[in-house]
Order: sequence, then structure tokens, then C-alpha cells
Amino acid sequence: IGEAVTRALHGAGVKVVIAARSADVGEALASELGEGALFQRTDIANDDDINALIDKTVTTFGCLDFLVNVAAVYMDDGLKSTRQQWQDTFNINVTGHALLVQAAQPHLAKSDSASVVNFGSISAGVAQAQRWTYPVSKAAIHQMTKNMALDLATDGIRVNTLSCGITWSAPVAGLTQNDRELADKVRPAGA
Repeated sequence: IGEAVTRALHGAGVKVVIAARSADVGEALASELGEGALFQRTDIANDDDINALIDKTVTTFGCLDFLVNVAAVYMDDGLKSTRQQWQDTFNINVTGHALLVQAAQPHLAKSDSASVVNFGSISAGVAQAQRWTYPVSKAAIHQMTKNMALDLATDGIRVNTLSCGITWSAPVAGLTQNDRELADKVRPAGA
């Protein structure tokens, strides 16, 4: 999803900073996109990485107008999820997003068209068997976005959530043992 968003924004003429843990993937995408694309290795569970990302963005491009929070992990064993799985999921899927917005806010506030897009999931609003940590973290994203929107409106920063359904991607391929047909059949209860 992050790659598709990056390609769409860059294709529309937006200068993009690709923030990812995987240097191979991020550097390859930045190289392919060329001018106006930059890679910064970032683990949003690490405050130093978050600050380096914002600093590099502003130093390189002079401003920060948009922030798209796509990073997520899926460590979900439903009822059997461990405390560590819960903590790791929330650290990346929720806390990392909040602290990234916190670090970006002073720069976004200087923009005439600042916007934050947090990626939620339809999983946040429907029950799915054996899925606890991921949907609960995405429900938190939905609520956090509402709070961010209220608080950041005074700075002229729009904040919205985009909620996707199951999307064929590397994590989904791993969860389904690379079975695209199975992934395409997944429908949340009540959908």
C-alpha cells in the first residue's frame, strides 16, 4: 500500500520521502522514481529515526506539506496473542504514528495545505475470527485521527483516515502462504 501511495503522489508531482525499515526496498523505489524521491531508513518504533526522518525531509525539500502514515505490523494470534505481540503491534501501528505526527506538527503548521492521512482498516469496525491485535490497533487509529483532527485544526492541518480492506501485499502473501485466491475470499463478518 505504501509503495502504491508513493507512486501515486510522485506521479502527481509531489516530492516524496520514502520511510521504511527495509533499505533494499526503499532505496530501490527511490532510485526507480528518480528526481523528487528520497529514501530515509526509518523504524517508527524508534524516536531517533522519527526525528531523523523529519529533519531529512525538511533539510532536503525545505518544507513538509503531507504526512501519510501507512506503516503497520500484523502480529496477531487472536486469543493466543502474547503481551509482547500486543505491545509491539501498538508501538508501531499506533504510538509510532502519533509520535511521527508530533514530530511533524511544527513543520506542517507552516504549510498552507498541510494534511495527515492515517491508514486505518475496515478491520477496525467488524469482527474477524482469530484477529485481535491488528483490528484493535486500527480502531485506535480511527479514534486517534479524530483527536488529531480536532487538535491540529487550529494549525490548519487536515487529518483523515483511509480504511482499506484486505489488499494483496507482502504481509498478506505471508499470512496466506502466497495464496492470492484465499486472500481474495476473505470478507470480514458483517461486510
